Amino acid sequence: MTERTDSAQVTPSAPTSTTGGRAVAAYGIAATVAFCLLVVGSNIPGPLLPVYRDRLDLSTFTVTALFAVYLVGLVATFTVVAHSRLPRHSTRVLPIAVALVFAGDVALLAGNHSVAWLFVGRVLVGIAVGLGTGAAATIVLATRGERGRAIAATGTLLGSFLGLLASAVVADLLPGPTTTIYCIHMALLVAAAVALAWTHHRSRTTVAHLIRGPEHESAIPTDLPAQADVQRYPRRVRLAGFALGTAGWAIGGVVVGLLPTVVTDMTGSGSIIVTSLAPIVLIGVACAAPRIVASVPSPVSAVAIGVGAVLCFVGVWTSSLPVILVCCVAWGAGQGFAYGNGLKIVTAGLRPVDQGRIASQYASIAYGFTSILSVAIGSIATAAGMTVGLGFAAAVFVVLCGVTIGLGYRRWPARI
Repeated sequence: MTERTDSAQVTPSAPTSTTGGRAVAAYGIAATVAFCLLVVGSNIPGPLLPVYRDRLDLSTFTVTALFAVYLVGLVATFTVVAHSRLPRHSTRVLPIAVALVFAGDVALLAGNHSVAWLFVGRVLVGIAVGLGTGAAATIVLATRGERGRAIAATGTLLGSFLGLLASAVVADLLPGPTTTIYCIHMALLVAAAVALAWTHHRSRTTVAHLIRGPEHESAIPTDLPAQADVQRYPRRVRLAGFALGTAGWAIGGVVVGLLPTVVTDMTGSGSIIVTSLAPIVLIGVACAAPRIVASVPSPVSAVAIGVGAVLCFVGVWTSSLPVILVCCVAWGAGQGFAYGNGLKIVTAGLRPVDQGRIASQYASIAYGFTSILSVAIGSIATAAGMTVGLGFAAAVFVVLCGVTIGLGYRRWPARI
């Protein structure tokens, strides 16, 4: 069932320096928070897309392109990170990512009256999240051991939920729906950058040794979490993990990029909270599901995604908001386990630097597919209507989930 590779490693776990261990743990937490804020920034524009569409007179295709251009910057950066030595310099890369998201917020503020600046802001945020994902995955695995292996998945889901919810609530309840939320986010980014710099200053030598690997073990405080001697899964199972994560994340592209506009047209509501219910429910369920249920078999996650895709098509076809929300519950339950489980499968047994590379490669495939699918759906929806576009999406998801289940048939790990 499994094959051993040289990438598995064990780090010491008996304490020698409690202070050193606490400083490293604090840096790991600061890195996690910074990464979550990067993802928050990438999701702030989602609920505002209908506002931008009306204010700037944008077509459905342009709205979709505005969502997808973020993914283009993201995937390009993931590809570079996955084939470079950047994960070795994660402690420098993560602050750069925070600065780029700050610049992206400034551009999005300028985009309040110009769609060109919106595209610039989305690209900058995409590059930042691409850099931050690999950097955070490397840092957190190095500082927290196996508990940090799925941080890219957990941070992505949590950051997505908080970004969507905060954007919708602030836009509805406070003045300046397309400005106030960015100002709040920039203030949080500054605080996160300060915390990141301070905690890194206190632990930089130890963290550098942890990231470099076992050849530097003598300098590592031993009150840190040990990395388990984990075996890699066979290639076919890893391919199933990539497919599972791709299916899990691509649904977010459909829901965040398209459904707020669909619900706006369907309900005629002026409330951004109402028109953003679909992505909020989706990501909220995705975050909550793994906390309510310890684990769900990977094939079940794939089935939930396929069923949700069909329900989405039915909901749009019948103009039924309740059906769309039920679809988002099914999709959220599937995504909550699919993206995280897939990441654990493809990175099992890797060292911190390799974890950063493969986490970037994994996200690159998932987001790249999401970008292509989003643009395709937007093009079809513009030419033939949203119902036809989402019918196409449903067919793609059913096929993708079928392929995923087939790849892992009789080989899925019993426990992840």
